Amino acid sequence: NVSRPFPYRCRLIGTLFSNSAYHGASLDRHHIAHEFERFISGIEQEQNISREEIAKHGVYFSHETSTHASPDSSCSSNEVYALRQVFGENVKHLLLLNTKGFTGHPMGVSFEDVVAAEVLVKGVVPPIANNAQLDPYLGDDLKLSRGGAYPCKYALRFAAGFGSQIALALYGAR
Repeated sequence: NVSRPFPYRCRLIGTLFSNSAYHGASLDRHHIAHEFERFISGIEQEQNISREEIAKHGVYFSHETSTHASPDSSCSSNEVYALRQVFGENVKHLLLLNTKGFTGHPMGVSFEDVVAAEVLVKGVVPPIANNAQLDPYLGDDLKLSRGGAYPCKYALRFAAGFGSQIALALYGAR
């Protein structure tokens, strides 16, 4: 046994992996919302953490960079649809951020998971890069990260992949 002063920096509260087989490169917004609801409902039941608590004390790591060519079928639009379905009016409290403006789209490296852990440990969030103007298709009630100190208890991560694969993870501060 090796004695460690801190056994962990943050904790993994729950995960969900799913595939709708909807499309090779697109995601079905209703499937995302359904799986998101299934995940958050499970967290509420198994961990006794409410969706309101997550929204008010959490950050959301989006898959998409909040830019799109088509307002109704883009990944960012689908994510926001799911967030609105699951968190309702509390979505306005959830801090949204994205790291791809800094890193590009690294496939399969889970960079956002590392950043999520660091956000929980250090209480500092990165800004959304190149976010000079709000996207009118996503609404004006979203709380987008501008960077800086932001003590939070939860980091919610959404990932998507080819073949309509999605993954959700919820991390908690220790």
